[in-house]
Amino acid sequence: NKQFPKQQDCLWNGQEIFQKNDVPPSGYVTRRPLLSVAVADGVGMSPFSEKASRAVLTSLVTELGKGADFDRHVLRRVHGHLCDVLAKGKTFGSATTLAAVQCLAKCCTVLNVGDSRVYQISESSQWIQLSHDHTLINSMIARGEAESGKEYASFYYSLDSCLVADDEETEFQFHKRDTLFLPGESLLVCTDGVHDTLGDARLQNLYAVTHSPQAQV
Repeated sequence: NKQFPKQQDCLWNGQEIFQKNDVPPSGYVTRRPLLSVAVADGVGMSPFSEKASRAVLTSLVTELGKGADFDRHVLRRVHGHLCDVLAKGKTFGSATTLAAVQCLAKCCTVLNVGDSRVYQISESSQWIQLSHDHTLINSMIARGEAESGKEYASFYYSLDSCLVADDEETEFQFHKRDTLFLPGESLLVCTDGVHDTLGDARLQNLYAVTHSPQAQV
């Protein structure tokens, strides 16, 4: 990408953080009762987006490793770490989205800030978006200023909230959702580079329940 030559997306698969281009498909099997994964997408128009996404996932991994609860408080601490690291000099204002999932037994919890998404996919290929897009259009719909399901200019689908390396930007929006996660179901955690580029219809058509998670990639 000539406009953004450095990889802005950052991925944590529960074992390792990845941030590089052309990562080959891979997988691992875990029998641990608790599993956490996350993606962060650096906001391209901010100064050092790739540093922001990395800092947020690094902080999240550290917090959860210390046994932090998977709730709004961990998001506050992650934002505080982002500010400690980048809210100064040339990196001030660097920004990122975050979508994270924690699964335990037959339940999963989703936390997200921005427009990175989490989908739940049933055994019968029914898709549910568990995350919430923090965009201008969704804020307008919530205020009664726009209609759900109606098409608007692309500008209105831009970010309305994200994690910013600025100590004054503490009122970011976040979304939390708890749901059942049953055997045979899958979760897709992705950035807008996937769902915006492919669109929901094509994304769902590309998915096949008969394929392994690694083969889906």
